[in-house]
Amino acid sequence: MRRLLFYLTQLLFTICLVTSCTKEEGEGGKGSIYGVVHKIIDEGEIAYRNQYITVGEIPQVITEFYFVRDTVPAKKEDVFIIYGDNQHGYDDKTSTSYDGSFCFKYLNDGNYTLFALSDSTYDKQSTICQVNIDNSNSVYAGDFYIYDGKNSGKCGIVGKIEAKYKNATSFINGVGLRVYYEKKGSVTNSDERSDGNGLYSFSKLDPYTTYTIYAETEPDKDEGISAAPIEITTGAPGTITIVPEILYVFIY
Repeated sequence: MRRLLFYLTQLLFTICLVTSCTKEEGEGGKGSIYGVVHKIIDEGEIAYRNQYITVGEIPQVITEFYFVRDTVPAKKEDVFIIYGDNQHGYDDKTSTSYDGSFCFKYLNDGNYTLFALSDSTYDKQSTICQVNIDNSNSVYAGDFYIYDGKNSGKCGIVGKIEAKYKNATSFINGVGLRVYYEKKGSVTNSDERSDGNGLYSFSKLDPYTTYTIYAETEPDKDEGISAAPIEITTGAPGTITIVPEILYVFIY
């Protein structure tokens, strides 16, 4: 009986010892997590570049449209940390330095989740990283990229306008013409001028939304001004939708 009590006491002591030595995720240890946050600024400027390819023996030009973005260090931005499997929000946060760097110190061994938020006008998107600290080491969480700017979380539309001028026999690129866009169901519109190649572009548009695009055309001065509309629906945030139809106008 005494021997049994001895073994039970030893077992209880061992369990208590192991439990006391096992620490949950959080502060109180010697581990650390560090990383760098970069900010991608998107104000909605659209540019394009031509790629020249050969299909069979026929040379072709593919035009690629893209948003012009600038990447800078994300200074004074919040980075959040979650201890273990906490499902009730974040446990702590810190701010980045002038160069976008951050560090969480004095952490116990275990699993951690870090995230930073983009200042998107469409949705608060987050950049997430999961990190494990073992043997009180220092872990690099990597580079975080967040988005900012008036076009962050928005979309773009690009198309072409051609005009037939008085006494002309064919349509040519419509240069410097005013092209309008209007959200479906809205009573207001906005406009931009076409460039030297007859291309027009709109940015800061809502994703998955239908817009009406039109330009003023004057086929006969006695008939007044009429519009030649095209409907197009934007795609996912950050994408540029190409209008498949050419916008035709008559100018006399």
